[in-house]
Amino acid sequence: MDITGFNWLLSDPGQALLAELCADQAVSAATFLRYATRLRKAHPAEGVAAALETAILRRAARAKFPAAERMYFTREALEQATPHPVAAYRAQRFRGCAKVADLACSIGGDALPLAALTSVLAVDRDPLRLALLRENARALGLLDRIELCEADLTTLDCAGCDGLFFDPARRADGRRIWDVELYAPPLSTIHRWRTLVPLRAAKVAPGIPDDQVPPDCQIEFVSLDGELREATLWWDDRGDPSQLRLATLLSSADATVQQLAADPATPPAPIEPPGRFLYEPDPAVLRAHAVADLAAQLEAAQFDADIAFLTSAERRATPFARSWEIEEVLPFNLKALRRRLHERDIGSVTVKKRGSPITPEELTRQLRLAGRHHQILVLTQVADAPTVLLCRE
Repeated sequence: MDITGFNWLLSDPGQALLAELCADQAVSAATFLRYATRLRKAHPAEGVAAALETAILRRAARAKFPAAERMYFTREALEQATPHPVAAYRAQRFRGCAKVADLACSIGGDALPLAALTSVLAVDRDPLRLALLRENARALGLLDRIELCEADLTTLDCAGCDGLFFDPARRADGRRIWDVELYAPPLSTIHRWRTLVPLRAAKVAPGIPDDQVPPDCQIEFVSLDGELREATLWWDDRGDPSQLRLATLLSSADATVQQLAADPATPPAPIEPPGRFLYEPDPAVLRAHAVADLAAQLEAAQFDADIAFLTSAERRATPFARSWEIEEVLPFNLKALRRRLHERDIGSVTVKKRGSPITPEELTRQLRLAGRHHQILVLTQVADAPTVLLCRE
């Protein structure tokens, strides 16, 4: 989509065509060319492309945006956009700010939830993305809360803002960038506003190496429905300076927020043989280095110092980990495992792994099962020895 096509899309003929295409369930990436060929006989080519792209992307966007059917996207902007539950949670951390600058705002994945709470300065250097944001804000009744600004972040003046969210590009030529100073703009750009804006946040890659995390900030890892989605660096004079690494768990089903902070004073979890129950910590807990803190909560142990599974004799409910009952602990041997599963009449398995080179697909194929029951298999290491745990829910 280009700006010419988008402007036509906002016209009366463009809106009529868009409504028609959105109602047509046959419109898809696979049928794009067929529809485009027919529609170009009656409408401008760039407008047809914009209408088809919008109709297709609105369906794809439902997983991220509850108001997707009224919004506008480009494919790249949608792929990069923050899921609404994550953006809405993060916006709450800016509650109390009079005005928040959203730098590299794109189509508004973060600016729109922020605008529901306060005034927003939305900055981007891409005029098309700013135009998309303008119409998205209009559709949600938030246009009067957002000031649009086309600017280069490296020269931007954020005077008048007491909150700032910075979302630099973390990919180049389709590849992830791990060095924060190779982001576009570099992460250090945020320090230009150190003395001007008291609450500053920067979105970084969830897999950011520990040595890339600045020592003067909090890093928050956010998972949604058990999947690690984002990491954010926070510089907040109002925050708890002891919580330098924080795991935040969100659910798309409700507004529940669960948090676990890593305490540097927490001793490592004890090392014990597998007990009756197995816990797999949420990925946000793993990235926050809060496994020892979770172990202390659960009165659990690790069975290998390098493996982040936990085990205990009693099952304790926790939002920070999934748990299973351990039925058997076996040294890993493919033939012996196949024989044991045959004895248990197992016909299908769910394979989980940590510390094992074998892929779940490879193991499932090699087991050649034909029984009636289901089994959870956990491939791991126990005291440095390859081990398989037979588990059930």
